[in-house]
Amino acid sequence: MTLRTKKIAFFAALESVYGTAVALAATDAIRTKGAKLTPFEATEVQRDLDGTGFGNAGTIHVGEHVTVEIDVEMAGSGVAGTPPAYGRLFKACGMSETIVAGTSVTYAPASDSTDSLTTYIELDGQRHPARGVRGTWSIKADSQGIPYFNFKWTGCWVDPVTAASLIPDFTGFTTPRPIAYAYTPKIRLHGLDSVYKSFGFDYGGDVQFFDNPGEQSVEIMGRSCKGNVSLKAPTLTEKNYFMAARLDADDLMSFVHGKTAGGIITLNAPHAQILKPNYGDDKGRATIECGLDIKYTSKDDEMTLVFT
Repeated sequence: MTLRTKKIAFFAALESVYGTAVALAATDAIRTKGAKLTPFEATEVQRDLDGTGFGNAGTIHVGEHVTVEIDVEMAGSGVAGTPPAYGRLFKACGMSETIVAGTSVTYAPASDSTDSLTTYIELDGQRHPARGVRGTWSIKADSQGIPYFNFKWTGCWVDPVTAASLIPDFTGFTTPRPIAYAYTPKIRLHGLDSVYKSFGFDYGGDVQFFDNPGEQSVEIMGRSCKGNVSLKAPTLTEKNYFMAARLDADDLMSFVHGKTAGGIITLNAPHAQILKPNYGDDKGRATIECGLDIKYTSKDDEMTLVFT
């Protein structure tokens, strides 16, 4: 039998008790792009036995676990105040979810979050489950392209099986809009609204797998939010980003995509610091290329991701 790599699907549901797997259904499907499965991760321990000759004495695997990376199109639910169909994924990345009916859904850092997922990734009928799954996420938004959330997952081992494939039910997933004039406002950085070529954000969750006597778990041990942007260079009179970097100043960074209720996604970082700004080129126009350090001032306040 030939296994076809195009026949791949990802399913995920929140667990009630950490590490206790839940049965997944077709409606737990996540619409993904370019799903990457590493079905067997482990530490290799060499036995290194003594003997009268040369050669390997064998290897023992320990701490078996699973990793998965997926891209999810950045799109709202279509209804303000209704979470996107993939919203539960943020909760397993150490974030809270706050719903204001008919208005907004906000995801924010939550250092004390305990949420986790059970996941299946099915490759042409070969099911690779994982439990106690947690992860981190990032954004890639390039002009003239579809914006994506990228998720990286680590989960505790569950034996893979050949099973009747679940037929994904993508109810609730909407068609994304590209990063373009018609759908995407300018980015706001340190008080200036600017045309931009690309934007990236990394939640920077520190996700660690533990396998010790009495415990097997995936824990989020910290985070370090970062970003990057390529924007149309202003004159120094309009905005001197070089001095802002030299003075280690911080100010608001606001990224918005979408212009219609139910499809507007806003990432706000109130205290973004500009890192190493330099000139770049976009078809003969000067750009500012810089990194962003997303700072906090008090617990869990460095950024919000809002769907309206």
